[in-house]
Amino acid sequence: MKIVGFLIALNAIILTAWWVSTDHTHKGWVIVVCLIAVFLGMVLLLYDRALDITVKGVGSIKAAAEQVASDANAIGELRQRIENQSATVDLIAKDATSTVDQLRSIACTTAKATLTDLMAANFMGGTTLKTRLDLHDRIVDSLREIGISEDKIKEADEMWSKGIGIIYHRGIRNALEGRTHPNQVNVKASRELRKASDEFQKMLNFEQWEVPSPDEMESFIEEKGFINETVRDLISDYRYFLETGNIRRRSVFEQL
Repeated sequence: MKIVGFLIALNAIILTAWWVSTDHTHKGWVIVVCLIAVFLGMVLLLYDRALDITVKGVGSIKAAAEQVASDANAIGELRQRIENQSATVDLIAKDATSTVDQLRSIACTTAKATLTDLMAANFMGGTTLKTRLDLHDRIVDSLREIGISEDKIKEADEMWSKGIGIIYHRGIRNALEGRTHPNQVNVKASRELRKASDEFQKMLNFEQWEVPSPDEMESFIEEKGFINETVRDLISDYRYFLETGNIRRRSVFEQL
């Protein structure tokens, strides 16, 4: 439902931006229809959103929910701004550049809310991580197609990127402890190793979606004396992601 809402809003914005920036007539009415479609998409996007979701043994997704709520307020402010500047539809139509910029702003805010929700839902199961990664890439590609700057895309992607860090942290912990399943403790692990694993988990601030840096992770595990090749490779992958914004070994990451 949320993805459908985002696609409705984004497609309306892309079509309107193209219409307004060309020589087509009736630009004013097209903008009005776009606004209606955008806020219909917002209704679907924000429908039935959970504001306090608890994940057993991990924490709560309050930070993501608060971010999404903030995004919703930002969308409302953008709507008000457009409506205030729309004293007459003809007046907006005369300023095509300004209107396109406003539509791009709405697209960025909508994308941020969608990507945050997409990542938050990942921690509760459901759709596979591979599917979520593919959806993320399509959303980002759509933003680029309508001329959104890389800085704005990075801003919209902020919470998603933090979620990637949480997934890497989880995968590194599993590799450290030798788990075969994320939610199953390795009963064959020594008491010292399980203790180190628990301490490593405490380095994660799930409330704020914050994880230690790759260097901090590596130093901690080396100090405990439990570093191994798989752990090093995953830490290196996370470092690469922070430097480039790209997932180096995607097939491996999808299994974390």
